[in-house]
Amino acid sequence: MMFKKIQKFSPKYLQDLFIERSANYNLRELNKLQLPKPRADYLKRSFEYNGAVVWNDLPESLKSSSSSLGVFKKKLKSHFSSLGSRTEVM
Repeated sequence: MMFKKIQKFSPKYLQDLFIERSANYNLRELNKLQLPKPRADYLKRSFEYNGAVVWNDLPESLKSSSSSLGVFKKKLKSHFSSLGSRTEVM
């Protein structure tokens, strides 16, 4: 869902939930979403907060690699399967 938002494939009401970071100069973490400031614990369980956290935690190479949803899904699946194999070894 977050990939669709970034690529502008999602409806406007979903795009309005998430704000991309912007600056007048080049930053390393510019390709991240702004996290809403949680005033209560229930916001930390919301789609708006968790979607931004998960997207921001993805590697930069995965987020900016392609504009195709199918290719992104394949890379995401291989990324999570490699993470799973690392935790089993440890």
